[in-house]
Amino acid sequence: MFLLPILFSGSFLLAQPYVQSHRLSFNTSSKELAPAFYKNGLVFCSDRKKDVFPSYVDMNNSQFTNLYRTDQKKPGKFDNPVLLSKELTTFLYEGPSCFSNDGNTIYFTRSIDISAGKKNKQREDTTFGIFSATLVRGKWTNITPFRYNKPGSHTGYPCLSEDGKQLFFCSDDGDGLGGYDIYISRWNNGYWGEPENLGKNVNTDKNEVFPFLHQSGRLYFASRGHHQQNDLEIYYTVSENGTWQKPVALESPYNSAGDDYGLIINPSMDTGYFVSDREGTADIFSAYSSIPTFLNCSPQEENEYCFVFYEPNNSELDTTVLAYEWDLGDGTKIRKLQAEHCYSKTGTYLVQLNVVDLLTNEVALNQASDSFLVEDVEQPYVTTSDTIIVGQELTMNARKTYLKNFEVSGYFWDFGDGYRSSGEEVKHAFLYPGTYQIQLGVSGKKADPGIADPKTCSTRQIVVIQSRQ
Repeated sequence: MFLLPILFSGSFLLAQPYVQSHRLSFNTSSKELAPAFYKNGLVFCSDRKKDVFPSYVDMNNSQFTNLYRTDQKKPGKFDNPVLLSKELTTFLYEGPSCFSNDGNTIYFTRSIDISAGKKNKQREDTTFGIFSATLVRGKWTNITPFRYNKPGSHTGYPCLSEDGKQLFFCSDDGDGLGGYDIYISRWNNGYWGEPENLGKNVNTDKNEVFPFLHQSGRLYFASRGHHQQNDLEIYYTVSENGTWQKPVALESPYNSAGDDYGLIINPSMDTGYFVSDREGTADIFSAYSSIPTFLNCSPQEENEYCFVFYEPNNSELDTTVLAYEWDLGDGTKIRKLQAEHCYSKTGTYLVQLNVVDLLTNEVALNQASDSFLVEDVEQPYVTTSDTIIVGQELTMNARKTYLKNFEVSGYFWDFGDGYRSSGEEVKHAFLYPGTYQIQLGVSGKKADPGIADPKTCSTRQIVVIQSRQ
């Protein structure tokens, strides 16, 4: 008997981020600020004393910061920092920076009138702007001022989008809403276009600084104006139909009772770096997810119990008193040589192809008989709604997960908006409309201590919409 089943198609609580943090080992009693991703490590600012140039101080008798580089040899372990470049180091101020995706272009903040620093060792104020430079044969060259630096104003904190076509930055040029505002300039025809203020949803009459655009489209920044206290807190926003939405404050460990700012996050959103003075001085902290990382997840398949049964070696009976009849094992009988049937549940069914006597309705001959297994697709399975309203709590569970020879030890969720959770059933609310890929990862218990934990994953798409009211 040849029995071929063919599948046919019939058919507001914010989740706690599972994040831990710790102070990086290269911090000193001096200030370490503004981490930026660079190659396999970080570039940051520090006012630590350097031996290459004389020490110059600001009006508070504090040394100006310079750019330092540290390479990461293994996760969480960094080399001792060194000056990023002698070509980029001056007597005065080098501040927050960012790099092109290939690492060959830098945008950085620096004092505009660097020659004035050579005349006296103390400056009452230093107007700073954004500069760019390119890496040529190991040296930073072609140092060029940003065309929108303004005399008497401070322009800095650059952030470059991954494709290099958007430059976010901050300025107190007086045309904004007050303090430092965040602006965006777009690359067009070989030039940076006229800056646009991100608007009142993002900018306030106080300082908004340290923008960072993640690949997901989230813009992270720090602000003094979106809460009652006067400390810097970290927020994120997204652009919806060209409008930046109301910012959302991050939870602990990113924000604390002190100043917290300068957050950057890697593409997979499982590791980030930020600055905080929670331990007394401005230091760089790492933040990392305790949720395991799952890669190459397949889209979730829906379980269909519908099949087509036929026996190719048989032909139609040349008689009017006999007929083929499929007995599909669940009480269903179909008098056809080819039968379509949907089972109501999984199980093992005895499927028979009989020849019946049409006059007596009795089986004249059993043509074929076999056990037929109906089972779910082997995969982690997310049960939830397809559509949800912004701010409405969504329940998701993994109870229909089906994995053979797999003893589950944990369920791990990535909601696609930067938040993660764990457990067989979870709840989450989305704060912005959009389409999100929910990832369900499942880890198993390993049979051999020398073998890595088995794990697998799948994704399911949901749509988050604004309230219809």
